[in-house]
Amino acid sequence: MAEKQRFPQIPSTVWWGVRSMLQKTPRATVDERMLGVQLGVQEAAAKQYIVELKNVGILDENCHATDLGSKWRLDQSYPEAVEQLIKQNYPEGLVHLVHPSEGDRQKVVAWFEREGLGRGAAGNKAATYVLLGSPAPNESPGKTNSKPAKKRVSAKKETSPDPSSAKVRESNAALSKGKEVHGDRFEGNVMPLNVNVQIHIGADAGVDQINAIFAAMRRYLSEDTDA
Repeated sequence: MAEKQRFPQIPSTVWWGVRSMLQKTPRATVDERMLGVQLGVQEAAAKQYIVELKNVGILDENCHATDLGSKWRLDQSYPEAVEQLIKQNYPEGLVHLVHPSEGDRQKVVAWFEREGLGRGAAGNKAATYVLLGSPAPNESPGKTNSKPAKKRVSAKKETSPDPSSAKVRESNAALSKGKEVHGDRFEGNVMPLNVNVQIHIGADAGVDQINAIFAAMRRYLSEDTDA
């Protein structure tokens, strides 16, 4: 009985995380300790991911990048590398039915279920298959931009009127005479003014002096009303 084919199962965080590590240090030894520290995964899970990376052809037995892994880490040769990975790890029938670049995950899940995998396992295998579909690396952690976009806020600046302007002087003069201003119009005496006048006259003032004071006040008030 022929041995059943194994299919890769690599999370996207590990896929892009290891690629970023190899970009920084091409000859790095990507073992479970390095993987666990750099990506924050448990040791048991890290060991399994190393096995998957070796089986898929990215790492060799010494946990160094293979020739294919070296192509995979470079942007210019990434499309060629993933195409080769697809040919090495998946049957021709699946690739012809649904190429990973099409991104039809549900159809891929159905294909893996027909291979005898459960729903969960089929979904995980399909996710890795679709992960290889992009011919250009577009989810590398080093290329994401987490800065929020700046919002442009436009606001009109309100300016106070110049107190020395002719219009303000005209308005102030109208208000001082009991007139209300509406835009550029002045309408009647709608705001009456009550004036209380207090006169302090000394006890030694004579009648003539008192009469002169009141006569002056009458003239003053009469001139102001006529204005």
